[in-house]
Amino acid sequence: MPIQLTTPHLTIHESQLFRTTSTIIHTDDYVLIVDPNWLPAEVDHLAELTAELGAGKEKYLLFTHSDYDHIIGYGKFPGFTTIASKAFVDNPQQADQLAQTIAWDDEYYIKRDYELTYPVIDLAKAKDGEKTMIGEDQYHFYQAPGHNYDGLVTFNKSRGILIVGDYLSNVEFPYVYHSFAEYRDTLISLRAIIYTGLVKVLITGHGDHTTDYNEMERRLEDSFAYLEELTLSVQNDTAFDLEKWLSRYDFPIIMRKFHDKNVALLRAEGLLGAGAGAK
Repeated sequence: MPIQLTTPHLTIHESQLFRTTSTIIHTDDYVLIVDPNWLPAEVDHLAELTAELGAGKEKYLLFTHSDYDHIIGYGKFPGFTTIASKAFVDNPQQADQLAQTIAWDDEYYIKRDYELTYPVIDLAKAKDGEKTMIGEDQYHFYQAPGHNYDGLVTFNKSRGILIVGDYLSNVEFPYVYHSFAEYRDTLISLRAIIYTGLVKVLITGHGDHTTDYNEMERRLEDSFAYLEELTLSVQNDTAFDLEKWLSRYDFPIIMRKFHDKNVALLRAEGLLGAGAGAK
């Protein structure tokens, strides 16, 4: 399993599928793993590594959000204290997310040595900026809806590690499954965190981490720009320069499909807004 980054207390692993990351933070007191995924051999490797690094320590399992590719490894980590947003716990689409997970394994004839289930969460984070001590590290948690219903941004302030889930990727423009307005709000929250200058490494759910402040800022502004350009295009019924955006990324065929879904959601949001205003 490729490793993007390794330091004395942080390892970022990358799946062979969709460049999906799994992050491990480990100290003298605890080990925390984020979104263990995808293939059985990859999940097995992560489980073995966390067992080794976490021997005699507290063990935590963090989910950035409930998309099926991010919860698929849950059953391999029994006994870990689980962390996610309160919205993750309350998610009305739990059954759908689990069904997608099962369907994916079925489609590709994948067998696992653990049951696929929707994660049960021990520590549900409900507030912006909620602080929690894990070992000697101070963590801040922020609600992050927009990409989907129940995102959670995690900032290990003690070590400057910002884990953003499926935001600020360098391999895809914003994929908006839930709400354009809430996606913008999450970007505003991320901007405030990054602009403190305390972030030493930014870890996205798909693609490369970055330790470069200018790159963090560029990803923020690119995300804002895509949302703004698309919103104006749909509102004014004008052409959107999709080719300009696709030329920046390595996988344009699949990204075109996600862009079409973004357009459909944005149009639906506009119709819903018009309907609400007409009442």
